[in-house]
Amino acid sequence: ADPKAPPPPSRRVYLRDFAEVIDGTENQRVSVYLNRQPAVKLSVQKQPDANTITVVEGVKQRIKQLQQSGLIPADMVLTATTDESRFIRNSLNDVIFNAISGALLAAAAVLLFLGSLRQTFIISLAIPLCSLAAIAMMKLFGLSLNVFSLAGLTLGIGQAIDTSVVILENISEKAGKTPNQREEDLGTRRLGDKENSEFFIESAIASSQEVESALVAATAANLVSVVPFLLIGGFISLLFNELILTIAFAVAASLVVAVTVVPMLTSRLLAIRWSSGISKFWLLKQFNRRFEDATRLYGSFLRKILRFRLVVVTAALLILGGGSFFMVGQIPQEILPRINTGQANLRAQFPPGTPLETSQKVMQVVDEILMKQPETEYAFTTVGGSLFGNNTTENPLRANSTINLKEGTDVEKYVKKVTQQLNKLNLAGILLRLSPGQVRGLILSNTPAQGSEIDVILQGEDEEKLRIAGAQVLQALEEKATSARFRPDGDPRQPEIQIRPDWERVANLGLTAQQIGATIQTAIQGSVPTQIQRGNRLVDVRVQLNTEAIQRPSQLEGLPLFTENNKQIRLSDVARIEEGQAPGEVQRINQRQAFIIAGNLTEEASLGEAIAEVNQVLKSIKLPDGVSIIPSSAQETNQELQDALKTLGALAVFLIFVVMAVQYNSLLDPLVIIFTVPLALAGGIFGLYITKTAIGATVIVGVVLLVGIVVNAGILMVESANQVREEERCTREIAILKAAPQRLRPIMMTTVTTILGLFPLALGIGEGSEFLQPLGIVVFFGMAIATMMTLFIIPCLYILLHEFRPGDWAKPVLMRLRYLRKNLKTKV
Repeated sequence: ADPKAPPPPSRRVYLRDFAEVIDGTENQRVSVYLNRQPAVKLSVQKQPDANTITVVEGVKQRIKQLQQSGLIPADMVLTATTDESRFIRNSLNDVIFNAISGALLAAAAVLLFLGSLRQTFIISLAIPLCSLAAIAMMKLFGLSLNVFSLAGLTLGIGQAIDTSVVILENISEKAGKTPNQREEDLGTRRLGDKENSEFFIESAIASSQEVESALVAATAANLVSVVPFLLIGGFISLLFNELILTIAFAVAASLVVAVTVVPMLTSRLLAIRWSSGISKFWLLKQFNRRFEDATRLYGSFLRKILRFRLVVVTAALLILGGGSFFMVGQIPQEILPRINTGQANLRAQFPPGTPLETSQKVMQVVDEILMKQPETEYAFTTVGGSLFGNNTTENPLRANSTINLKEGTDVEKYVKKVTQQLNKLNLAGILLRLSPGQVRGLILSNTPAQGSEIDVILQGEDEEKLRIAGAQVLQALEEKATSARFRPDGDPRQPEIQIRPDWERVANLGLTAQQIGATIQTAIQGSVPTQIQRGNRLVDVRVQLNTEAIQRPSQLEGLPLFTENNKQIRLSDVARIEEGQAPGEVQRINQRQAFIIAGNLTEEASLGEAIAEVNQVLKSIKLPDGVSIIPSSAQETNQELQDALKTLGALAVFLIFVVMAVQYNSLLDPLVIIFTVPLALAGGIFGLYITKTAIGATVIVGVVLLVGIVVNAGILMVESANQVREEERCTREIAILKAAPQRLRPIMMTTVTTILGLFPLALGIGEGSEFLQPLGIVVFFGMAIATMMTLFIIPCLYILLHEFRPGDWAKPVLMRLRYLRKNLKTKV
């Protein structure tokens, strides 16, 4: 061009001249449905230190205000598909109900044994006093009222009653209040009001001091038994920390109330001349007569048993030890019990290359099956990815449903029934897994396969070998394993269009990988260079090619690129376009490639059975060179639980023994008392066996608590026998024969009140009760069986261990050795 020539006139070019401007919406890649109706999901997440119930109530109140103001249209239906406050509220209410029921049953037992409204009132008053003191300590230590802390209060109620019952019964007995002398006789003693009051005050002081040593030892044993939980750490300590601390607070408060409030109230109330006359009721009179008969029968029977004390102890060890060894092998194992949340979760995984439209159609059929079930309240389905909080994950190969069930539905049976109907669909390559809902946030192991109960993890350096080995293991598990349903945790390889640039040519033309990528992204997905404002909203301006122009790989070849001098070239000039496959998900553990298989237990299957079955299947598979199986996280967690049971139990027993050895300044008496522990363990194992309850974390907590509780009966019996022996200067056999019948009533009262306080918990009544039910079963059966055995075994051991003299036993052996040596010298 002539440089002197004038420039050509400029021409204005409008966007409409070469592009189509559409006022539309972004392409929807993730869809949600509520009962097959299109919906929008809104998630509200609380702050870590916020109260769930308070937040939910605040949200509901705010929604009402928005509806009343008209900001939420009247025809818009809002449904809470997930309301964590409902489960928390119901669980708390059920735990409170169990606590109140247990307290009432324990009070009824006290009334039955003592036959006095006054004494029942004293014990009933001790329950709220101990609870309030424990709650005050919880506030001081920053604990909250939740399922665990309230369960700790429930367990602490029985122990709080025990301490008060022992002191109250001893005061009543020393003051002349026995089943033979009824309530009305106490108020008519031939003393003046002042003398009568002073008599009961002095009696209360003396009687309290008499059993004070035993109560201190029992309370110290209860407290030190839970110390290992605070020292061992791990998820057990983290999970049950509030429960353990609450129990410790309640037990400590029970001792303070028992040695202060109970003697004071007893001395005042028993001095009142008025009588309710309740002891004249036929039921109470008959019970006390029968109990006195049983006490005399127990004394005479114990006298006969003591003649064969070595045989009795040996037989008990053989029978209980052998029976426990047999039963413990038959008890299933688990990490934590399954909790009925009233929900079921469905996960769908589609084969590679499945378009989003196909996923939509399949989930529509699945939703129709779910909605036909009479137990289904509503089903919330997400197709094309997942939604959690404010995070949206797009994945056309994944879909899920959250099914809320009607109240009282058996989730396990529902899952089994619907799974059978889903299997009839015969969807080739599509995995549909329905499982019971889980409590959100309760993660038990470090497995990378979230939502699974058991996993199998393969590792290797060669991706192809690892994929083939993973498919082989998965197929074997599906064919041979019946205790769990397995699925690949990661997505399979996906088809994709691969663009491979010629980097030398790209550099010669002055292009970069970023420029090429931005051009391709704008063409296919679009780019957002700016936003425009509409009222109070900012709307994206998206630039992209017409979708019809980018449908095939050949059309990508003609995609225009511009070099530095604005010269136009095609994508095919600098790159090769191929069809290939890419990993749908890259999984690595410790920097090595992994193939993760996730599994969920079938109905009534236990974790121990599933682990054993998986290990058996893996032994029969020959893996390619370079591929190995790393330990399952579920198996490691289960092994940690088994080790924790031994460690915690041993530490608890050792600490209790040390405390009692210091208390009694002796080793033999603590050995006698500690023997109640194996009796309790045998009872707990029997309870787990007959109720088919699996051994898990809650059972471990129950065992350690049982160890601290069960020694109380032995402490009372041994302490009383030592006092009788010291006062009357008699033999140990006479002392135990006198002390055991005397302490039968308080031992039975404390045992009955404890097991009745735990009875609602052991029944597992209410929502979420499955979590703590194993704990209640262990303590319930352990206390019941151990107490019955303690009444006979402890007296036998009390005499046997003190009769045992190592020097006396070794003396005949030493004499024989000396004789042989002397005889040998003579012959030489």
